[in-house]
Amino acid sequence: MEKQTYSLKWNPNPPLGAARLVTYAVAAVVYTVMAWRGMITLPVGFVGISALGIYTGMGFFTPCVMWFSGWGLIIGVIGGTVGAAILAAGLPVAQAVPAGMVELVVQIPMLIGYRLVAPRLGVSPIGRDVFKAKGFVFFLVWSVIVIQLWSAISGNLTLHAMGLLPTDALSASIIDWWIGNMIATFVIGIIILGLLTAVVKRLGLTVHGIIT
Repeated sequence: MEKQTYSLKWNPNPPLGAARLVTYAVAAVVYTVMAWRGMITLPVGFVGISALGIYTGMGFFTPCVMWFSGWGLIIGVIGGTVGAAILAAGLPVAQAVPAGMVELVVQIPMLIGYRLVAPRLGVSPIGRDVFKAKGFVFFLVWSVIVIQLWSAISGNLTLHAMGLLPTDALSASIIDWWIGNMIATFVIGIIILGLLTAVVKRLGLTVHGIIT
């Protein structure tokens, strides 16, 4: 377990400095590019996915939320709005912003699970133990299965409400979205967490509260 306390409270320590800002900015750029690339390589973009599409950006975004807390959520909104909605899908800003805000709807529950529930179960709140039995099971059940199902449901319902997804394609799109996100989160996310969490923590880049 981590010596530091990780929570969702306001925590000014460690202070926000240049290294942290640069890290968050670079992560936002990387996720924006991955979101754009991920969307344009899906079978038919947003609507009526008929073949499995793997949104690889989710595998990078998930560790960012675990490590950077509120800053990770901001990274997700930027990437989802600019990379996926505006650049890839060509949505106007008025539609791109609510589409990008889906990232908050999805990842806030994931962050709550890791910051409030995981420590009570003896699991690292920043995903440092994903290669150990307890950490692996929690990651698999919560981040991969449950959260990605919620992502598929909330994301597709948002697109449907915006008139971007027809009713007859809704069920198939939810299933494809869920499976594709689970694969990306499991394969890419677990590798990033297992190999880089200790490095990110050692460099003092993890956020102990909701935001610093």
